[in-house]
Amino acid sequence: MAQILGLDLGTNSLGWAVVENERISNRENFELTDKGVIIFSEGVKLEKGNEISRAAERTAFRSARRLKFRRKLRKYETLLVLSRNKMCPLSEVEVIAWKKSGFKTYPTNVVFLNWLQTDDDKQKHPYYFRDKASKEKISKLELGRAFYHLAQRRGFLSNRLDQSDKGIIEKHQPTISEILEDNETKTGFIIDIDAFFKDLDILDKKAKDLNEGNKKLKTLYNTFNKILKEKIDFKLAKEKIKERLYKKENLGKVKQGIDDLNQEIKNGNFKTLGQYFYSIYGKSNQRIRNQYTAREEHYLEEFEQICKVQDLGKIIKKENEPNKRYKGLPLDLYKAIFHQRPLKSQKGLVGKCTLEPTKYRCPISRPEFEEYRMYQYLNNFKIKTPENEKLRELTEDEKEKVKPLFYRKSKTSFDFEEIIKKIIPKNEKAFYYRSKEATSAKYVVNYKLNTSISNCPTIAHFKTVFGEDWKTLNYTYKTIDKKGIEKARTIHYQDIWYVWTTFTTNPKLYDFALTKLGLTVKQATQFSKVTLKKDYASLSLKAINSILPYLKEGLIYSHAVFMANMKNVVKEQNWNNEDDRELIQSE
Repeated sequence: MAQILGLDLGTNSLGWAVVENERISNRENFELTDKGVIIFSEGVKLEKGNEISRAAERTAFRSARRLKFRRKLRKYETLLVLSRNKMCPLSEVEVIAWKKSGFKTYPTNVVFLNWLQTDDDKQKHPYYFRDKASKEKISKLELGRAFYHLAQRRGFLSNRLDQSDKGIIEKHQPTISEILEDNETKTGFIIDIDAFFKDLDILDKKAKDLNEGNKKLKTLYNTFNKILKEKIDFKLAKEKIKERLYKKENLGKVKQGIDDLNQEIKNGNFKTLGQYFYSIYGKSNQRIRNQYTAREEHYLEEFEQICKVQDLGKIIKKENEPNKRYKGLPLDLYKAIFHQRPLKSQKGLVGKCTLEPTKYRCPISRPEFEEYRMYQYLNNFKIKTPENEKLRELTEDEKEKVKPLFYRKSKTSFDFEEIIKKIIPKNEKAFYYRSKEATSAKYVVNYKLNTSISNCPTIAHFKTVFGEDWKTLNYTYKTIDKKGIEKARTIHYQDIWYVWTTFTTNPKLYDFALTKLGLTVKQATQFSKVTLKKDYASLSLKAINSILPYLKEGLIYSHAVFMANMKNVVKEQNWNNEDDRELIQSE
């Protein structure tokens, strides 16, 4: 007698049954002996009829804990500076003891607690001290209370690398602005802007098939067309297009809130955010909390105004770097109140290379990857002309004619038809491979004419800012290390790419271009506006650098990959011999 176990595996349950199998008179007899089902608890949380991920809930709580802990760290650093400069009724020992307790035992010094308390009748609250400190000299303890309040708020810091806080139009503003600046004729602008919006795949769709963001983009495109149809000079049309592009309504929710607040401050002739908030403090019809405030536009400007009025130290306005801009006490306060912890590296989340499993995948914004992708396209294109009996590869002259199509910032991609137009005479017609007319056509190609080809925007940015020799240019500047020793630092194009992908503000990029690279004001402005794509290839930079030389020689991708690893297969003496190497490649 045999027993058979049957299982039914589901997402929320597991069903099982046991059957006994017995052979009686050459016949098999099956009998169910036991059965059951195990139901698992759901992997999601139900709240008001909606499913919520438990992992997302845990992540939200963890993020809140981290945010709270970092605020405590900022308060600690601020109190430490204030206590050292007699701006707070706490000793340095008491402040350090708070941190040593894991921020669990808050200082209970009576004088300190009174310093923190507010009393509206006696004009004892932070907004009063912030307002007064930005206008006239005040006592050290009052000044300390104003600075401590700045540390508690601090405002929103815009990050050029983070696109999540931006509106849909705001995300595309830099690219559209570049297209506008790069074109000197109405026709050129129309061609480039049509191509840009065509890539977004929204022009041919109806309103019901578009989300709210794409509806706004399509409306923007239609507005551009209306302006271009007006019988006005292109210079005036440019101004009208720019004005429409940068309308306040195009900003994200945060930026709109900041813009509204700026207008309120301007209308009231207030010098600082603190002065404006003090003017509305206690009024029932106006609120202070839950408003979007900017760190640099509001809090940092107020900080500098207070430092200036209180004569705390020197602030060099022309410098952007905090270590150069602030000296003495203002620098210590700046580091405590405004220091921003760098974003945690996400490199560990990047996948591994398919050819080099120990290496991480290469960012698609690397110039090396863009060249690698471009040569893959060029080496795969084939054409048949009246002089050829069958499809052939592009010649080197034809490739050189085609390459400029890839080096454009205004378009993320282009159609294969543009390549054909560069190679085939204007009046001739090309048919793509295996079409019905291909047998009788003069010209045959192996791609459909509407095939989308990715371009090389990073290389285009390098060419715009640094010229055709961008790859060979080296920039050297002097720097002083922590020990005070002067050293010379050389910057190559790889370092410049890293700067573009890591610097968080445009002014910092602009300052780097002027001071470190010695660029002109125009070049520095172009340099600071560069934004690169965020995504990863399937291969590592090491694999790409090994394959690229063979792609440049004209090999198709599969052969280039084969040759790239040949040095690890063939004996070293054979590989180093040029004749042997050429023989291997040709075979």
